[in-house]
Amino acid sequence: MNAVPLVDILSDAKSYEEQADWLFRCPYWVINREHMNIRRILQQSGLPEGVAYLDAVLALTSATRLPDGAIPQTIVMPVHIAAHDLREAARVGASGAE
Repeated sequence: MNAVPLVDILSDAKSYEEQADWLFRCPYWVINREHMNIRRILQQSGLPEGVAYLDAVLALTSATRLPDGAIPQTIVMPVHIAAHDLREAARVGASGAE
């Protein structure tokens, strides 16, 4: 059992598609607080795209913002790329195709 029950949902996920869905819906505070547990679960399930997305989100949520309050595009773009890769891994995992 994890410190935050929400992380148990990720741990119980049966497919990459379920794990990706969890990552995309998870509040940032949970990701920031439980990132080590989340990383362990994703690594054990063999979803490196999930780990890459986790790393990108952690960078996003801890980035120093620009004077206008915006987050630099060099931080934002990797999140979009990692999300795309995670969606593709979930799709491939769901269909069994490569």
